[in-house]
Amino acid sequence: MVTTGTHDPLDGLDPQSGLRRRFRAAPSGGSDTLVVVQSQARVVPPRFGLERLFATTRHACLFLDCPDSAWYLGCEAATDAAIDAALAVAAPSRIIHYGASKGAYGALATALRRRDGAAYAFGPEFELGLPGTHSGLYRAPGQPGEPDLVRALAETRTPHPLTLVFGLHDPVDAAGFARLARIPRPPAVRLLALRSPHASHDHLYTLNIVRKLIARFDRDLAGLCDERGLISPEGAGTADAFATAGHRLATGDPPDPDALARDLVPALNPGHGLLLAECLLAAGRAAEAAGVLREAITLTESAKGLAAQPKRWRKQFWRELILALARAGDASGAGETAREALARFPNDADIATLADRVAGRDA
Repeated sequence: MVTTGTHDPLDGLDPQSGLRRRFRAAPSGGSDTLVVVQSQARVVPPRFGLERLFATTRHACLFLDCPDSAWYLGCEAATDAAIDAALAVAAPSRIIHYGASKGAYGALATALRRRDGAAYAFGPEFELGLPGTHSGLYRAPGQPGEPDLVRALAETRTPHPLTLVFGLHDPVDAAGFARLARIPRPPAVRLLALRSPHASHDHLYTLNIVRKLIARFDRDLAGLCDERGLISPEGAGTADAFATAGHRLATGDPPDPDALARDLVPALNPGHGLLLAECLLAAGRAAEAAGVLREAITLTESAKGLAAQPKRWRKQFWRELILALARAGDASGAGETAREALARFPNDADIATLADRVAGRDA
């Protein structure tokens, strides 16, 4: 358990920043690696993000978490103190900074600041608090003290590889990829664009790629993803168009769906299909939206590696399809789709509610 305000630098809570920490030594005969694992959002104390995952490894691990509203900003001194204490105990030959979403931001910022180890950052954001972003659920935009990580990546002189993973089925991840893909970067900064949503780490875990990566950190992540058909062929221009459209929709200004259809590739990217369908719904074109959603669902279920995308992401397509059919006046189709969705996702409360609503309309 975490002790409030403890002075133990390896296990406890920093009362000023709110940073929680827990150190786990490597097992006897374990590896010479220290992995600093920074938690994602919505992790309830005393747990830490990815703690159970790394419990299966032979690395020394330092687990960190902070209030979601902080997004690791203001935790720099406490983070460095915890890492320095772990280094003194573990005496590793290498350090890995690791995290997803909120944790990706923390891991990347820490690796850039300290320049003492490699980093794996799955879905970092570069402008916190914007509408439609994951950090925007917890903090407002434009708060002071936010570092310019894009500039830091462009200027870094770290000798260690920094691997940034972006799921191009998500407009926020696409925005980050597009920004970095268009600027000169040192060789240490490696971009990996995947056919995946923001929760790319969960996606790769389901496909057993994450376990292969973290076992010894001696596998090429890009190669592992390529074997499963997950490398996205999209360039920065397409990613930027998707990101811009997603931001407009999130701010209540949905783009014209006909123009959007010319910029995106929904036949290859189900995230594009979901966004296009949402814009069609906003334009009152529900029947067309339903058609786009059906194609996106078919793509997700048939394309190599895509059926393993997280359920919470795949459920969105079914919920939107039920709504689109209902709005198009196809009560029978909506009811049939709701029943099919319930069979696939029997524990989803939102789908169950929609099914009940549609059944009421059918009656």
